[in-house]
Amino acid sequence: MKPADSPPAARHLRRPAAQAALAGLATGLATLVCMGLDAHMSVAALALVYLVAVLVTAALLERWAAVLTSVASVSALNYFFVPPRHSFQVDGPEYLLTLAILLAVSLSINSLVASLRARRAQAERRARQAGELHELSEQLAEGQGPRAVAQAAAHWLATRLGRPCAVFLQADDPPGGPPALPRGTGAQARGLLCLAAPQAAGGAEAGPAFHAAAAAWAMEQRRPVGRGCPDWPQLALWCAPFAGTQPGGAVQVLLADAARPDAETLAHWLALARQVGLSVERERAAAAARTAQDSAQSEATRNALLASLSHDLRTPLAGILGSASALREQGGAMPAVQRERLLANLEDEAQDMTLMVDNILQMARLSQAQCRIRLQWESLEEIVGVAVQRLRRRWPAARIHWRVGRRLPPILAEAGLLAQVLANLVDNAVRHSGGQAEVLIRAGRTRSGLFLAVRDHGPGLPEGDPQTLFERFHQGAMSAHGDAGAAGLGLSLCQTIVQAHGGQIAALRCAPGAEFRIELPAAAAVKETGHA
Repeated sequence: MKPADSPPAARHLRRPAAQAALAGLATGLATLVCMGLDAHMSVAALALVYLVAVLVTAALLERWAAVLTSVASVSALNYFFVPPRHSFQVDGPEYLLTLAILLAVSLSINSLVASLRARRAQAERRARQAGELHELSEQLAEGQGPRAVAQAAAHWLATRLGRPCAVFLQADDPPGGPPALPRGTGAQARGLLCLAAPQAAGGAEAGPAFHAAAAAWAMEQRRPVGRGCPDWPQLALWCAPFAGTQPGGAVQVLLADAARPDAETLAHWLALARQVGLSVERERAAAAARTAQDSAQSEATRNALLASLSHDLRTPLAGILGSASALREQGGAMPAVQRERLLANLEDEAQDMTLMVDNILQMARLSQAQCRIRLQWESLEEIVGVAVQRLRRRWPAARIHWRVGRRLPPILAEAGLLAQVLANLVDNAVRHSGGQAEVLIRAGRTRSGLFLAVRDHGPGLPEGDPQTLFERFHQGAMSAHGDAGAAGLGLSLCQTIVQAHGGQIAALRCAPGAEFRIELPAAAAVKETGHA
């Protein structure tokens, strides 16, 4: 416990006058006890009583007060009990030896107890410092991002040290500059971003003035500056850079004019600063790794999408070109039925190509790391109804039915994306069930939210694990119940959209046909994606 944190009574006992009074009281009590034992004990035995008083004062009082007790005890024994009594003369060498031994033993006890107390205080201090380092590392482990970690570190340091603290970071923001920060909590000076504790952010007029130039110098020279350091000792602060050959930040502590931290305190502050630096650099490395991973994934997706465009659009384009060429060259001589067939083929191929392009564009959008779907409260019944109307116009020969439960709760969703999921699933069902396909769309409640199912009566799913149908660019094994869109992209897009809404999609074998079932946990979806 720090002296400032001690109870008022304990602080009073640490005053020199109180210490001296307690030393005199201990000597007086020992003298009274010796007077009671004087008739029954020798001078050497009485010296042991004074030795007990010395031992008690050495354990409870400051060292100088214990030494005062030792001198007072030897003097009292000489004056009251050594012949001739009531004088400081010593009659005989044996009494002189007794007094000398008492003085030597009492002073030795004082030195030994003082050493033990100093070692105990040092051990407690080091244990407290180790605990603070562990607490700081645990506190910073919860931060997300370098700025959040630095802000948490500044707040923790200011709370623990009882002084204004700030963490300077090397500004690594895009050319547009960093996001706007609350006044007093951040500022850029000399290419550094200053993140101060909230209590230190009272505005430029009332808040503390942190020294950006000192932080920049400490980072450049890679050594602490300020009070207690060889460099800039006149500054009323202490500043230490992060560890490393190129420190990315520094910790700064403002000090009062009279504050003079000792070497052990500065060493502990340096350890705290290095811990802050390690946590910040860890977050920077994690952010860089995430950015690199997202960039690599986005690049791979773009390459795959370009390959899909170049490969899968050739089929509908070839059909469109063939039909258009036949109509242009032989349209006048063709029977009306053949012309209608070619025009229908043109329309089908154009619709196929439109669906492919929509799937590719949506997949490209959702594959971006910074993509956020636009969630709004929607009625699942309205989404299904609008989608069914469009699908019936696209597939007039198919029998598309829908059945929605009564009083379904609204869901947070992007209606266009869910409608595209239904379009992909129904297109798959119709394509692989023949022109007279029968498709049933159902929606209703589950224990955890809502479900949406598309059932057909076609040839069913291929052999193997049905979940492989949702793998991006999956082909080949889907011939029995394939995927509308380029390179197996349609079902993969369905899964991506459903997962973005906090749900799951599964392919189920039925007799006959297949069913694709979507489950949207309404409560979880609101909780997880409500602020997307």
